[in-house]
Amino acid sequence: MTAAAYDALAPHYRQYAKRRAAYCDGVDRTIVSWCQDRCAAMLDVGSGDGVRAVHLARALGVTSLVLSDPSQPMREQCRAVHDGEVLTCAAESLPVSAGTFDIVTCLWNVLGAIEQPAQQLSALRNMREHLTSSGRLFLDVHNRYNIAAAGATRVVARRVRDALRPQASNGLVSFTWAIDDLRIPTWGYLFAEREILELFVRAGLRPVQRAFVHYDTGAICGPWSGQMVFSLEAV
Repeated sequence: MTAAAYDALAPHYRQYAKRRAAYCDGVDRTIVSWCQDRCAAMLDVGSGDGVRAVHLARALGVTSLVLSDPSQPMREQCRAVHDGEVLTCAAESLPVSAGTFDIVTCLWNVLGAIEQPAQQLSALRNMREHLTSSGRLFLDVHNRYNIAAAGATRVVARRVRDALRPQASNGLVSFTWAIDDLRIPTWGYLFAEREILELFVRAGLRPVQRAFVHYDTGAICGPWSGQMVFSLEAV
């Protein structure tokens, strides 16, 4: 996803995020339920305006939080709500100097904002390298076969296309962020479950827990009705 699209969205990000508050809150509740041990340090990758990561860190009892985002306007908003470190980088270019963390979060399909599978793999490997030996990566991605979000006809067409012509570009979709009179054309990547699981293996990550969360209600649901949420550990 282009930096220009996020730069344009930045002034309206909080308004846009409120539309999906039920989903984001549902994912956050799931992460909190999975994370029973007290965690000292957390890195959030692709923080947007930082509001969500700050709230999640508080719920998890985190004492040291680092935010990161490649968009300058987004980083400025992060600094308005967080007086700690804010990194200038994308998921695939996290600096080694950032250190290691008990928790790394990469939420709301941030991985799907990366177009090329090779870059998606680099991002996952990079995040793995920033985990402590017992650390967890919490990540959610959009589900290409989510009937509740896309409808049965579209999902059947996607499955047929994936079976007959499997290729990375099958996951790319274009859409428009619409806020008031503003229209921002952009794109994102939707993952098939097998595809994301294969990426995890190649990145040296192992799923510990998995859930599907409904995009409208935030409720835990089945694989045809929700987006995918994972708790991962380094292999």
